[in-house]
Amino acid sequence: MAVTKNEILQACLNGIENSFHEYLEWSGDEWLWNAPEYLLTVNIAKELASVEKNKYITLEDNVRTTLKRADAHIKGKLSKRTRSNGRSDIILWWANGTPRGIIEVKNAVLRFKNIQIDVDRIQEVLKKDSSIEFGVIAFYIDRHYEKLDPKKTIIEKIEKIVEEVRAYTYPNKLDRNYTPIVEDEKDAAFAVSIILKR
Repeated sequence: MAVTKNEILQACLNGIENSFHEYLEWSGDEWLWNAPEYLLTVNIAKELASVEKNKYITLEDNVRTTLKRADAHIKGKLSKRTRSNGRSDIILWWANGTPRGIIEVKNAVLRFKNIQIDVDRIQEVLKKDSSIEFGVIAFYIDRHYEKLDPKKTIIEKIEKIVEEVRAYTYPNKLDRNYTPIVEDEKDAAFAVSIILKR
């Protein structure tokens, strides 16, 4: 049985939340925005690996190689937006050994511009006829506010980012999920995962 897309979104959220608490403990109370992005990537991969269903997970695979393994029909040069010589943070594989989805991870996101190149890559990959059926952008967002309600303000930022992704990637289907990690009078931190599907 394959991992469901909801399980994938939840694994991303759990991995980011685990990263927050680990880094807070290791650093003596520094928040996650100060941590390297690969901490989030590794913890998301661990969460995905803990889902006991048929799948494989690899990290930092070359995009062009991943497309070839997904039996993508590549004619000529790939779009620059694919960044085909780069690497995707996480690849989720079908049990038969073909790529099923790519996951791009970002830390300290405040606006759509912070994830646009990853959205571009996912959109270009999904245009190819291949075994890849989705792409996920998973990110951490936090802010400190003296006068505004931090939870409400962060949720508004998240929804604005989601709507910008939706408008930018039409006609791809989009689902999203987010969860608070910290909420108090002046601070809020959230884990967010957005999935794009054909």
